[in-house]
Amino acid sequence: MYSARITRLNPTAFIFLIDRSGSMEEKTTFGNELITKAEAVAMITNMLIRELINRCRKEDGIMDYFEIAAIGYSGEKASMLLGSGESFIKPSTLAQAKVRKKVISRELVLPNGTSVINNSEIKYWIEPRCEGNTPMKSALEQALEITSRWCRKQSNHASYPPTIFNITDGEATDGDYETLTELASELKSLGTEDGKTLFMNINISSGQGNSILFPASKNEIPPSRYADILYDMSSVMPTEYNEAILAIKPGTIPPFRAMGMNTSASDLIDMMNIGSRSISRIL
Repeated sequence: MYSARITRLNPTAFIFLIDRSGSMEEKTTFGNELITKAEAVAMITNMLIRELINRCRKEDGIMDYFEIAAIGYSGEKASMLLGSGESFIKPSTLAQAKVRKKVISRELVLPNGTSVINNSEIKYWIEPRCEGNTPMKSALEQALEITSRWCRKQSNHASYPPTIFNITDGEATDGDYETLTELASELKSLGTEDGKTLFMNINISSGQGNSILFPASKNEIPPSRYADILYDMSSVMPTEYNEAILAIKPGTIPPFRAMGMNTSASDLIDMMNIGSRSISRIL
């Protein structure tokens, strides 16, 4: 399980569910910069999309090893964020898209202790936005529809299963515990011959308080309805991911839950890097 090689004939899928509600206007720290949570999430998601595209670059062009979808939710509904409203977009199409660009600077510490400034250009396939409510139920319904359709395709039956990231900072305004966890259970029941869909739920915060990454039990999370919902919505991480998780949580005992609570921008990067480890399985 979770061992299929990724090829053009058997791609895998990545789906991003992004909270764009009004509370995402709160500030968080990214590197040495204070920016809104919406901007941090957009920047990190775009960085991962850039990495997915780069993994597809070969001497003779871009090979479509992945199918990528993004669903934003705010106001009263969820909507597709990539292309012209299509569900899944191929890396070759995203690479050619004319979108806004931004140069970001990050401080890197070399092995000898010297600090250098690294400048890199980020394309904004997904723009930051923050307004209105948090219609997470609507986002889960759309994710269920497109994931189900993807998994039913004959050409995907032997593929590495889809990975879904839900990045949010607050409770849903359009669904209760039973509704949300039932939709999540349906999502997690989908998959391929290689395994079930991996559903990760990450609560991003303003950077205050202790972050909880990949809890091994509910004893690790704060006693709150919101934390319980995210925990119960999230997949149990496959054992194939344990080594990477233990690198950031040494000494803990699996199984781990695919959840982050009160995470900073840097925690979000760590979790998304681990969740996208399947990219190393490109043939």
